[in-house]
Amino acid sequence: MQRYQREHFWNAIVWPLLWPLLLLQAALIVLCLVVGAMVWWVSPSYASWSTLLWLMAALLIGSSLNVGAFLMLLKARGRRNDIRFMQELGELERHSQILCATAERSQLEQQCSPSDASDETHLPLQRLANVNEMLAGLKRRIHYSQVANAATKNTQHEHEQTLLDDLQHQQRQLKHLMAGRDRAREESRLKSGYLILLQRETDSLFEHLNAMAENDITDSCRQNIMDVRERLSDIRALLANLVQHTAEEGMAKGSDNLRVLVVDDGPVNLMLARQMLETQGLQVEGVSSGEQALERQQGAFFDLVFMDIFMPTLDGLETTRRWREYERTHSGSQSVLVALTANVDNAGRDACLTAGMDDLLAKPYQPETLLSMISHWFPGTLKPTPPA
Repeated sequence: MQRYQREHFWNAIVWPLLWPLLLLQAALIVLCLVVGAMVWWVSPSYASWSTLLWLMAALLIGSSLNVGAFLMLLKARGRRNDIRFMQELGELERHSQILCATAERSQLEQQCSPSDASDETHLPLQRLANVNEMLAGLKRRIHYSQVANAATKNTQHEHEQTLLDDLQHQQRQLKHLMAGRDRAREESRLKSGYLILLQRETDSLFEHLNAMAENDITDSCRQNIMDVRERLSDIRALLANLVQHTAEEGMAKGSDNLRVLVVDDGPVNLMLARQMLETQGLQVEGVSSGEQALERQQGAFFDLVFMDIFMPTLDGLETTRRWREYERTHSGSQSVLVALTANVDNAGRDACLTAGMDDLLAKPYQPETLLSMISHWFPGTLKPTPPA
């Protein structure tokens, strides 16, 4: 017999009720005997002991059968409930073990279940207490784990917030640097324009002094004019050096200050070329005629010029000749002139090179061809193209 049967429903409930019932049955028998004795004492001649005995025996047997039937039914129901209780207890222990094993795989601090929690040699109440203790320990460790996870999440959130603040600070610094770079570009452009304008004015003044010296004037006046012209020549040389030094600085800085002028009377080609070059970080301007190109030359220096050959009024070849003439008379740095033409045969190439062009680009051209031309004349100025 197993130990837990000592706590069986029969032993725990029925026996405490059985003994009072037996005592009650005995009390009834004694009562019957007392009643029979009193009847015999009152009228002994009318008493029938056999009848009394049979009456008490029938009463005893009937009550015993009733009590026995009741107890058998109670015992059967108690066994069913006990079996069900043990099954549920076994299932509870099994699920508790699985839950603890899952918790252990989740790297909790230590083992959460007692080693003898499901030992069937223990009393059911002891087994239930062990399961309860195991679940309570698991609850505590889950709570500690949740607190630790919350602390870790808070620390991670603070770290992420710190990184975000640093990133925002760096973005603000980058915007400040980009704004400074744009201001420096604009200042450089204005300085270059002012120098070129001042050089043009000094050239005009020098020519005016030469014209005055050829007129009929006195020797003293001619001598004064020659002195002023000599000083003006020094100023012209100084301005020429400044203009050349500014242009060389612009070329040395690469694509940040590389200025490109696109001359094309086709608005679509002009727009596409500007958009494509601006995506490479270049400073791009566009004009639609040769007259506008020569006008922009007087206001700024361009490192590279894409010149359309076939334009109305002033074609690309004549514009190129005047462009080179202006560069020679003003002692400035020379721009790289690239012809945009559909006539790329030997005659067309010779005509372009004779006019002062540096290279030719056949129309219609592809974006890769245009960028290759820039890389050829200004290596390292374009952004590296990411692989497809």
